[in-house]
Amino acid sequence: MPVTQQLADANDRDTLVRALQTGPFAAVVVASRHAAIELAIALRRAAIELGELGEIWAVGPATQQSLNGEGLRSHYSPSVHDGAELARTLIAARDLRGQRVLVPRAEQGRSDAIELLREAGAEVVDVVAYRTHAVAADHPSVAAGRELLTGNGAAVCAVFSPSQVTALGAIVGPLVDVPTRFCAIGETTAAALRAAGITEIGVAATPTPDGLATAVRTLLATTP
Repeated sequence: MPVTQQLADANDRDTLVRALQTGPFAAVVVASRHAAIELAIALRRAAIELGELGEIWAVGPATQQSLNGEGLRSHYSPSVHDGAELARTLIAARDLRGQRVLVPRAEQGRSDAIELLREAGAEVVDVVAYRTHAVAADHPSVAAGRELLTGNGAAVCAVFSPSQVTALGAIVGPLVDVPTRFCAIGETTAAALRAAGITEIGVAATPTPDGLATAVRTLLATTP
């Protein structure tokens, strides 16, 4: 059920191209696969070779896979699950004092990583690379999912971001009235569900397919 879309407009892409042209950077922090895709597009437009860019650091396996698909090699640690952890890993590995770090991100993305990098003395080039848009409630692509959720046809609804919680509420109405149980990819998303009135939530221990599947199994094994 595609409740949100990640899109970049022409101005976003032009801004990222201009930022890349001010390089090189000590590091580029890529915290989502959408940021990876937009980075690759901007690199091609700016005619910048990978060696001229600086080290690329990926937040997780899906992001690294997107980078690999674009021919961009990156650093990745299996212990890293979000932007803040990625920033801490980079800070531990490199002396960033006085160094420039590029962070292409979502418009309303979390700022934890940027704040940590600045506290470590880095000069952060913070660029909005794409924006998250909610899918319209009457769009055909959400009709089947809405019917399942409101008609008691779904045992569990898995949610992957706070923006999805907001968009889902706009499509199906107050989530507390939806006859299903909810599972979150992480604590930030779980907090958004709690703010929407949901009290019983399965939370993935790690934001991975295995982590989410385990959380769903655990949730289903408990009595509603």
